[in-house]
Amino acid sequence: MKKLLFVLLLLPVMVRGQVNLVRNPSLEDHWRIPVNDQEIAFANYWSCIDTLHTYPATGDTFGDPNCTPAYVNVDATHLCCSVPSAQFFHHYCRTGSGMAQVYMYYDNYDSSALVTAQREYLQGRLYTQLVAGQSYCVTFYVVATQSSKYAINSIGAYLDNGTIDTNSNCGFPHPEDVPQVMDTIIISDTVNWTKIQGSFIANGTEKYITIGNFHDTAHTAKITLYPFSLNTLVCYLVDDVSVINSSEVATAGPDVSIALGDTAWIGIDSNGDGMPCYWYVLGGTSPIDSGGRISVRPATTTTYVVSMDLCGNITSDTVTVTVGAESVGNVPIQAANVRIFPNPATTQLTISAPGSINSIAISNVMGQVVYSWQFAVGSSQSAVCSQPAFPVGRPSTVNCQLQTVDVSALPAGVYLVRVNNTVVRRFVKE
Repeated sequence: MKKLLFVLLLLPVMVRGQVNLVRNPSLEDHWRIPVNDQEIAFANYWSCIDTLHTYPATGDTFGDPNCTPAYVNVDATHLCCSVPSAQFFHHYCRTGSGMAQVYMYYDNYDSSALVTAQREYLQGRLYTQLVAGQSYCVTFYVVATQSSKYAINSIGAYLDNGTIDTNSNCGFPHPEDVPQVMDTIIISDTVNWTKIQGSFIANGTEKYITIGNFHDTAHTAKITLYPFSLNTLVCYLVDDVSVINSSEVATAGPDVSIALGDTAWIGIDSNGDGMPCYWYVLGGTSPIDSGGRISVRPATTTTYVVSMDLCGNITSDTVTVTVGAESVGNVPIQAANVRIFPNPATTQLTISAPGSINSIAISNVMGQVVYSWQFAVGSSQSAVCSQPAFPVGRPSTVNCQLQTVDVSALPAGVYLVRVNNTVVRRFVKE
């Protein structure tokens, strides 16, 4: 009853829309695989801040070379944008198959020369405009690349109505745009993803999120990461971006029942990528996955726990996945010519097998046995039965045994028949 009540309380949230308001938050969805730099627009709903150079529906036009991030994907083969090994990094995506590569600093910045500015900004779209006066928690993850000589601070997220878009000087710092969320710590880790997170009160105009270093050289702190590197362009990988109403709580979803060998989806109903959530098996301490929605395939009935950290407000929820009998598609059939008929059945069901039939058990799709029979040796009726197709030269008929059971009392539905505790077939009761 507690779980049912919890689901009912969550219903208005699900109807309202996605919990994570960022479209394509883990940069998984794309309309084309990247083949070169400056192709962030190949990831759906992501772009640079210079829409004059945004890609048409088809075509290979690069973005502005001074401010357009690269889209990297596991399916890419070009050295610029392959995963895990690329020209400027060796790293896997934090989750899934896509992420962005963003230049955030250039040691040789000169305000008189745009080409030496080299600031890239990663801009994404939100599902809906934010609500004025409402608090939102913003989270994204970055990791420094091994090619950069320096590591910096001041990496932040700026949310606005899109007016940051510029068709000139897009590669310059933008100190006039103050990020609502920013990390003042120098991020130098090239192995582990660093979470950048913070909350803010929306003014009601925000429809876009832009990630980058908005500060100029004088206000960007740096340390030397690789002293022998000749690359003074400072590059970070970005993945798993979320903007979530601060009042949201962790949602594991309703309890699920599956057959052994099947997969279940648990968590929120949609757009769970990129959310600051970790999943555990009840009683465990090591996370098994992350994000707001995951798939699991337990061998036995298992309870999972999801924990969500929204800017320090940590909530959790549980979901139990009940595992029943094996699904037909996953059971090793030891007797290929065991058959049941008629199928669908109304009153009687006949089972034929190449040898003695000692037992029959019928279970529902939840794995619960609803009827079972044990048969004495020699009680089966002998018959000649056709068999499934075999290689040329094999006989088309075999000697088999028949047993008939009464299924008239079964409610209409789908059932599994287990013969001699090994062979499983499915039938429909009408």
